[in-house]
Amino acid sequence: MKRFIYTLVSLIVLTSLLAGCAALKEPNWAKLEVTSEAEQFTDGSMYTTAETQMPEYVKGEGRDDSRFRDAIVSLKSMQPVKRILIRRRNEDVVAADLDIYAMIDKEWKLIKEIRGIESTDIDVKISTTRTDKIKIRAQRATRTASGKSAVASGAQGAGGRRIGNDPGAAERLLREPLKFAEIEVYGISEEPVEQQEKK
Repeated sequence: MKRFIYTLVSLIVLTSLLAGCAALKEPNWAKLEVTSEAEQFTDGSMYTTAETQMPEYVKGEGRDDSRFRDAIVSLKSMQPVKRILIRRRNEDVVAADLDIYAMIDKEWKLIKEIRGIESTDIDVKISTTRTDKIKIRAQRATRTASGKSAVASGAQGAGGRRIGNDPGAAERLLREPLKFAEIEVYGISEEPVEQQEKK
């Protein structure tokens, strides 16, 4: 009797573990077609890059009080979005703070915040959001995700100029735009992988 109970318990535990592994399995991503005014963000090439742009609401003003710059991509229609993949070339990687927005009911809604990210590929998973536009508002971070200073003494700005301990130079560095090579947007395919492979 005890052996039967032990066997039954073992089967339940094994079933639970297998179910947990299935839940953690990467979904079958469906890449969505996107366009951008900066064609380099969506041209499919890692050899072309574009800079994030000054937000519309500060254009034309005498002084820009925002360190943030925008990169916007548009979908063909309202679609459920689950993942945004931002790709950078190695030489363009700096610690970055990102705010991810989606156009919902004709308004930009904040859907994700990322701080101090330093990777070349920034893989952003979000709750399923139905939208036709994604905006990435980005700035150079003062801190990395591990808490280290990203604008340390002796850091270099564009053109190889040294920052040293000059707070003015550090501020100018923080206001420099970021460069992205590709911005990819994904939903989740409802089609089984086997069916897709047959096409």
